[in-house]
Amino acid sequence: MTSEDMNVGRLPADAERDSCGSENGEDELQLQLHRSWHLLESFAASFVALNFIGGVRSGIFLGLEAGGPLAVWTTYIVSMIFMFITAAVMAEICSALPVSGSIYVWSAESAGPKYGRFFGFVVAWWACTAWMTFSASCCLTAANYIVSELIVFGVSYPDGAGSDSIKWRALVWAVSEGCFVLAVAINYLPPRLYSAVFKFSIGLYMLDFLLCLIWLPIGVSRTYGFRSAKEVFTGTYNLTGAPPAWNFILCFLYSSGTMIGFDASGHIAEETKNASVIAGKGILYSVIATGVLGFITNILFLFCTPDLDTLFSLDAPQPFVQLYALALGKGGGAFMTAIAALGLIL
Repeated sequence: MTSEDMNVGRLPADAERDSCGSENGEDELQLQLHRSWHLLESFAASFVALNFIGGVRSGIFLGLEAGGPLAVWTTYIVSMIFMFITAAVMAEICSALPVSGSIYVWSAESAGPKYGRFFGFVVAWWACTAWMTFSASCCLTAANYIVSELIVFGVSYPDGAGSDSIKWRALVWAVSEGCFVLAVAINYLPPRLYSAVFKFSIGLYMLDFLLCLIWLPIGVSRTYGFRSAKEVFTGTYNLTGAPPAWNFILCFLYSSGTMIGFDASGHIAEETKNASVIAGKGILYSVIATGVLGFITNILFLFCTPDLDTLFSLDAPQPFVQLYALALGKGGGAFMTAIAALGLIL
């Protein structure tokens, strides 16, 4: 092959880059991300963002208000099916385009050259807004867990503990900001520690799940007792004031909301080895694990909650904190609250 043949199809920029010597080559190496993560880290990125145990525990009260136990577990099954389908589609796209831009790059490519930039911008802005509000809401929820312990331990607060008190709202805001600063600070750890953070987070979630699966039922059996199977599988409730059918549909806000975030594996695709295979698996496996474990958690919590009138009479910002205290005592409840808050921050 002649030198002329070798130059066929090359862009002028290629020749210019070749003439720039080793300096530009070093710059290009600096721009390349270090591929060191495997399936576990890819899975963990989405699994931790999904946070099955935290999502179910924090939001199940919304589902119980809108439809009751029957709506909670049935809408969860429907949400699982459609989220699995969505994840499978996104995993396939991720396998074709395993880049860190993920969903906005995928949407731009799917829309074609004419509308690609427009749809890429819309999805990028949408995703950016969603992740910002996702982070803020997780930290607010973590703060509600923390401040609810004041009510459990009978600590008085000026002007009382409630949303009608500006001092109480200021406390919740301050604690939320503290949680948010901690969440942001984790991102400034040396990158070599990120894998350990992912693995620690998975371990914490599974510890949380096992404690709820074993310790919580023991506590419930010794205190206020379980709900009956009839209550769990056929019980309805309406605290929204909406017509029954619309009230039931509102429960999807809870069930679908617990299964968002599985695109995270795509965001770290360029740092993942064999990303065209591994990143797609991370997306699909994480949402399947979340759906199955989340459904088990739903049924568990439905059996372990007090009767709904008692449950909705609890006055803490996060009722599950008081539920833990009723079943496990103040000390046990505080321990579970600490795990829940830390999980939300992670």
